Amino acid sequence: MTIEKQLLIAPSHPSLAGHFPGNPIVPGVVILGEILESIGQSLGERLMVIQVPVVKFHSPLRPNETVDLTFDLLPKQHVTFSCHVGSRRIASGQFFFQSTNQAAPFSR
Repeated sequence: MTIEKQLLIAPSHPSLAGHFPGNPIVPGVVILGEILESIGQSLGERLMVIQVPVVKFHSPLRPNETVDLTFDLLPKQHVTFSCHVGSRRIASGQFFFQSTNQAAPFSR
């Protein structure tokens, strides 16, 4: 199943205060956090990443740029994603997740 969403990181985001003053870019970890939260909202669950086989950052993201996020939900709680601002690719990758509503794999 393919889902499309839009993301926007405001210039007031706390991570931007010291991240290249005068020339801010959004840190990769913030982009990934927003992607994960958006996917979780689409599924109606809170997600926990259990494996990140690959993530690539192709181009810097600036505050207030509208990001088009496309992700595919694959079998076995596997997601692939791609983020673009217009025709410029920002990030792409894949991860495996677990719903925090599920029992931990080694719980007794």
